[in-house]
Amino acid sequence: MIVHSAEISDPYSPEFFWRSGPSILTTFQVQDNSIKRITLSPASTFSCKILGSGLKEEIFAWLECYLEGKESPPLPLNFSPFTPFTQEGLKAIQRIPFGEVTTYGELAQEIGHPRGGRAIGNVCNRNPFPLIIPCHRVIASDGSLRGFGYGLKMKQDMLQYESSRSH
Repeated sequence: MIVHSAEISDPYSPEFFWRSGPSILTTFQVQDNSIKRITLSPASTFSCKILGSGLKEEIFAWLECYLEGKESPPLPLNFSPFTPFTQEGLKAIQRIPFGEVTTYGELAQEIGHPRGGRAIGNVCNRNPFPLIIPCHRVIASDGSLRGFGYGLKMKQDMLQYESSRSH
């Protein structure tokens, strides 16, 4: 449930806050009825900002499901700039269930590239849709967190939140 919305410096891009969730600001860049990019930033509470017009209801529905640990409705993501391998990798990452993790190697195996663990790491590193495509759920084969474009603390916080909400 959205707790509060506040106008910030730009009156056309309000920020919305929730009572629960990891302490991140998720910024959605929307264009032509699809999500072009998502960025994450540390925040004091789970919050969302939407730049561009359209998809507000769809994004809120997705975020509400995420916060409740439920399967989320699909959102229109723009995969067109990516190679077929990157698209396969992103879609495989998107299928990782809430509250679970998998390894880079397991994802590579799943998409038919058993020796492509490092390549999956590169896909995660360039993921333009974090949270929606949950690259934070991908870990090393030894169980360590490894990298995350927004820092290991944020990755750990997101995984802890999801683990606490999974059914």
